[in-house]
Amino acid sequence: MAGGTVALALLLVVTRTGEANALPGPDNPFRDAPEEAGHQTDQSPEPAGDGEDGEDATSGEPLRALSCLEGEGGEPGDGARRGVQKRDFQKRHRFELGLLGGFVAMDALSSTYITGGTLSFYPSEDFGLEILVSRSPARFRLEEPFSSFDFEHRFPSRVAWQGLGAATFSPFHAKLRFTEKSIWHADVFLLAGAGRTWHSSVQGLTTQLGLGLKLYGWRYVSFRLDVRDFVYPQEVLGHASTTHNIAIMGGLSLWGPGGGS
Repeated sequence: MAGGTVALALLLVVTRTGEANALPGPDNPFRDAPEEAGHQTDQSPEPAGDGEDGEDATSGEPLRALSCLEGEGGEPGDGARRGVQKRDFQKRHRFELGLLGGFVAMDALSSTYITGGTLSFYPSEDFGLEILVSRSPARFRLEEPFSSFDFEHRFPSRVAWQGLGAATFSPFHAKLRFTEKSIWHADVFLLAGAGRTWHSSVQGLTTQLGLGLKLYGWRYVSFRLDVRDFVYPQEVLGHASTTHNIAIMGGLSLWGPGGGS
């Protein structure tokens, strides 16, 4: 009797083990296992397009990220073109006409205003060639104490003209977002060049180094901000030195037709 009971128990254990092995596992290992042994697992694959906006529920997030990079917005409330935006045009093979004005702090003379214009050509997107023509009053206010004794003006006030050439390089391109729907492209550029300054106190070649920023607000029109250092040998009242004259100028640029899109 005891042997029959043991044999019956072994038979029940073997039968339950076989049934457990015969149960199918979940089709997706990342889904939660069914809570009850009798729960039926759906073996049929989910049809494509059952998620929101016709997307597969399992691949919705990657598709949203990709659409955001393409500039269509990942969510309905994000607005259009939050991601990558193409530039309004390319600078390659285009001419640029700039109008500038600002303030110049002279090393040997008195600080004053400066106005001018630039004409540039870009053989490539990052490199350009520029010509600058500017004018600024040249006045030495410290002469007044000297001239008050003998009333002789040793340094007459005149207008200084400049004609300078330069090579420009734009190593950085950026996007600036001012409002919810407007994104402006921008370039940070460096320049270096040389030329002439026509004034009686300037004794030789003028060199320039500069840094600037251009904001492309509209097609073929951009804002610009230039900071330049004009370096030249200068003699004032018998004292000769190499002077650094820092100019801060702002203005507008107009772009002509060219090979870029």
